[in-house]
Amino acid sequence: MVGKIMKAQRTMMEAEFSQDNITNMNSCSINQIYHKLRGTFEKVSWRKVVCHNGGCPRWKFVLTMTAHERLYTKDRLQRWGMTVDQDCILCNNEKETIQYLFFECSYSKALWSKLLEWPGIDRPRMGRGAKIGREMGQKKKCNS
Repeated sequence: MVGKIMKAQRTMMEAEFSQDNITNMNSCSINQIYHKLRGTFEKVSWRKVVCHNGGCPRWKFVLTMTAHERLYTKDRLQRWGMTVDQDCILCNNEKETIQYLFFECSYSKALWSKLLEWPGIDRPRMGRGAKIGREMGQKKKCNS
């Protein structure tokens, strides 16, 4: 218990909150303290696609890893110096990259088509994928 209190005190001091600062505030809200502790980060255009999509945590994790280009695709493994076959594991037609694997591969296009048919979504085959891909490539600087 004492350890948790000490850790909370260190966290507050790192965020430049002292006990005097908090007690001398005319009005203080949990929201203000939360935003001060959280800090200011760059907002990315694809955040709503990842955070508010109704998917399970595993899907959101994979989408986040995809957005940050952190998936272990064959091209990434080769850049690390590993000897791997470069062909796409799904279709064996092209070099496996995130862009190709999710948006250009014939197998994944057919899969997306079937998945979109199931709930009755009638869209061009890769319209949504292309939009997400563009959003993942764009960033804008913003507060919070």
